[in-house]
Amino acid sequence: MRNRSFVRGAFILTIANVVDRGIGFVFRIILSNLLGSEGIGIYQIALPIYFVSITFITSGITAVTSRFISEERAKGNKKNIFSIMEVSFFIVIVMGLLISGLIFFNAKYIANNLLHEPRAYISILIFSPVLIIVSSSSIFKGFFQGLINMVPASISEIVEQIVRVSLTLYLFSLFTGIRLEYAVAIAVFGIAIGEVTSFLMYIFFYRYEIHYLDREIPDNGNRWNKLSIANTIFRASFPITFSRMIVNILDLFESLIIPSRLIISGLTHKQAISEYGKLSGMAYPLAYMPAVITMSLSVTVLPAVSEAASLNKWDAVRLRINQAIGYTTMVAFPAIILFLTIPDQIASLLYPGSPGVGALVKVIAGGSIFAYLESIVTSILNGLGKQNIVLKNSIIWTVISIIAMYVLIPLSGLRLFGYVYGFIFADTFVFILNMRELIKITGLTIDYINWLIKPLISAVTMGIVVMIMYFNLSAVGLNQWISMLFTVFIGLVLYLAINYIIKLPYVEELKKMILLKN
Repeated sequence: MRNRSFVRGAFILTIANVVDRGIGFVFRIILSNLLGSEGIGIYQIALPIYFVSITFITSGITAVTSRFISEERAKGNKKNIFSIMEVSFFIVIVMGLLISGLIFFNAKYIANNLLHEPRAYISILIFSPVLIIVSSSSIFKGFFQGLINMVPASISEIVEQIVRVSLTLYLFSLFTGIRLEYAVAIAVFGIAIGEVTSFLMYIFFYRYEIHYLDREIPDNGNRWNKLSIANTIFRASFPITFSRMIVNILDLFESLIIPSRLIISGLTHKQAISEYGKLSGMAYPLAYMPAVITMSLSVTVLPAVSEAASLNKWDAVRLRINQAIGYTTMVAFPAIILFLTIPDQIASLLYPGSPGVGALVKVIAGGSIFAYLESIVTSILNGLGKQNIVLKNSIIWTVISIIAMYVLIPLSGLRLFGYVYGFIFADTFVFILNMRELIKITGLTIDYINWLIKPLISAVTMGIVVMIMYFNLSAVGLNQWISMLFTVFIGLVLYLAINYIIKLPYVEELKKMILLKN
């Protein structure tokens, strides 16, 4: 059977995500400047409905489909793989039709009475039918993840992003000077067409993958009847869906509650929408840039751990966990240090018309390591079938975050910073709870030296050099963009070089993989 390793899959998905998110990040900057902070605020208020709906329909079933397909692949049960696909498709299409119809026919009520932003109405009308397409794509995604084939998702996401950005910018060039709600609707329409393109790409890759299954996977073991599959999928996916729904519901609560709590703190409605736009549309995407890679690790580690655990290969389980956490900290620390040393300079370059973003980025980045690690550990626990543990701890996370939202934002001395402190504390606390459970289940040993000490030493050294170099280059009058890009590039090269010298194992693994030596 063709070797499809967890690390190689994560590497392929990461490269695609870097390209995808790189395009998306540049586009987000352009969009932020086109719409302004108020327009981005409307955009961010409308989208949580879309994301909550997608999460409700797909998140649990995608993860469970990936997990069960990886287990059946390991056992050599080809027909069960196709049965899982058929049942999963039926479930998500039915749910997609129901949720899409519910939102479409109640779009005006949602915009006026739930979001308290009538200008979001057109955007809601546009994205609601797309939920059916996204639901179907999610099953294809779970199928390929279960087979540890990250190429289809990688290419589909890049093509989707190119189509989305190209179409949106083209429409903006045609309709200049339009009202703000129509400009936001154009941005949402671009997302919709991108999703349709992605779905068509998945169909193309699925037809090819069938030949792989026929050629390389036998058909052994017991048959799994479809009613039993449906029952198992519902039982296994419910805790995952609910725990991820909690996160997306909190995003929805943010769009509903944060502006109103900011008004209580003394801001006008327009100021509150603008401040919320800075947090959700500018500071979050910038501070959480390393999530491009950590999300790839989360996606690929779930089927990899599930596959090894199904065969009782616990040494392999521990190895994959070690790799996932090690790569996460190796990627996260240099970004965190960079945002702690020159956050205002980075934010002012990217968002020149939105002062104050840098201060938010600095605080968010300071606690972001726990968000990255919590995401990885959550995915591993789901892969090990411990969804109920994840659900319980997700509820704790949500309670802490909502308390911070209600209590701290109205304080004029804290406002958004109070909420940021609250969810950083929630991330930290829940990561500790999940990590404790993971150690208990797997017997994992914490590798302090390779997970923390080595990458942190390299990142701090990089940060000192970056800060000195950037301010010296700026002092002699060099263009700020050139100073920033050159400084960051030298800093990252230095970071990798130091890690290579002090023998951080993950750097050596990457070198071998790039040179096709493993």
